[in-house]
Amino acid sequence: MKGFRICLIADNGVVTMRLLVWAAVLTALVAGWAPAQTAAAVAVDGTVKDGAGLAVAGAIVTLQTAAGAGQRTTATDQAGAFHFGDVAAGSYNVTVAAGGFALWTANVMAGVLNQAPVAAVLEVAPVTSAIEVTPPPKELAAEQLKSEEKQRVLGVFPHFLVTYEPNPAPLTAAQKFHLGFKTLVDPVTLLGTGIDAGIQQAQNKYPEFGQGVEGYAKRFGARYTSHLSGVMIHHVILQAVFHQDPRYFYKNTGSFRSRVWYSIWTAFVCKGDNGRWQPDYSDVIGGAAASQVSRLYYPYTSRPWLRLFHNVLEGFGGRAEDHLLEQFVVHRFTTHTRKPGMLRKVLAEGTAAPLVSEGDLSAGPMTFVLASDLEAGGATVAKVGAIAEGQVSYAGGMSGAGEPVRWRLEHVHLKVGNVDVPLRSNQAKGGDGALVYRQLEGSGRITLVLYVASDVVVGPGK
Repeated sequence: MKGFRICLIADNGVVTMRLLVWAAVLTALVAGWAPAQTAAAVAVDGTVKDGAGLAVAGAIVTLQTAAGAGQRTTATDQAGAFHFGDVAAGSYNVTVAAGGFALWTANVMAGVLNQAPVAAVLEVAPVTSAIEVTPPPKELAAEQLKSEEKQRVLGVFPHFLVTYEPNPAPLTAAQKFHLGFKTLVDPVTLLGTGIDAGIQQAQNKYPEFGQGVEGYAKRFGARYTSHLSGVMIHHVILQAVFHQDPRYFYKNTGSFRSRVWYSIWTAFVCKGDNGRWQPDYSDVIGGAAASQVSRLYYPYTSRPWLRLFHNVLEGFGGRAEDHLLEQFVVHRFTTHTRKPGMLRKVLAEGTAAPLVSEGDLSAGPMTFVLASDLEAGGATVAKVGAIAEGQVSYAGGMSGAGEPVRWRLEHVHLKVGNVDVPLRSNQAKGGDGALVYRQLEGSGRITLVLYVASDVVVGPGK
């Protein structure tokens, strides 16, 4: 009995050990099969209203983690309400943007006990003044020259050496040469020189040149050389040396008397590249130099210094006469002049334009609203809420429910002031135009990013 008893105890110990092992295995299996517990997902709801308590429909609402790791977007419905479902508990930044209203932002904690809905009250955007976004002086001067090179009296005669800008940028030496060269090679300049030579020949002026083809060629050469030396010496070389501007600065303000005085006064002074008025060294010395150069190809005069003195006086009188005519007559008949201060802003090709559809995605015409401000040259040219319109068509592919899953968006134009800006689906040219989009939270509306299809000139920013 004693042996049996020991054996039984031993057997009981073995059984006990086996029971303990099986219990541990079963516990581990049960634990493995049990679903992992996760933090409960919550929702972030809210409303958007204006200062009068009216609902703001179509406002763009963005939910972003406080750390900036993730972002979701939706839009308010007709009641001004929005909803984000399946939001993990934590801290978020909520941003609301709508056309005509200032941007609204707030920080919310999702998943807290008795979480209150977000209540956004938008304030009317403050009125802003037009701003001039000016590039560096060299680029600004090049921009203004593009307009000046198109100026013509009666649409025919070149009129490049006058600026109608109130504050024109100074020209570089290369730009002064370009402006002078443009004047010299203009077909109307050559035609005018030919007519002058013909009149001189008909009047037998400078008989030393003779008549016939040879006489006409000498008169044409002398006349054009005078024009060449006048432009190059007056308006290029000496203007570059003395850092003075070769152009006449049109004055479009002030009384009649003040403008008459300005026209006469500017015959003796000119504006330096530093923006200050200074004695017109360039024209006085340039006129004298051109007069001496003309002795090389015009018949010699026995009183050169008297002729030089007369030329200088005639230069003052001629400039005053030209300025008076420009101030009160010529500008009325000059074409292709640009309104003062109008600087071009260019929306560059490839500029991103984030949009939100006004309705559910479907084939046919669709309207979108701009989801964030669009800038050109550092100035805002289109505000949140600007309208874009385009055509959506089925591009192929079917879902399991028989619904089309690929769409194409074509002929999209964003309205920026009075300008229609073309948009495309791809940032770079090419591609099949297939639409890449995201569904907005809780609606059939979509958000997408399109790109400016080509460089577009738009008006001044606000």
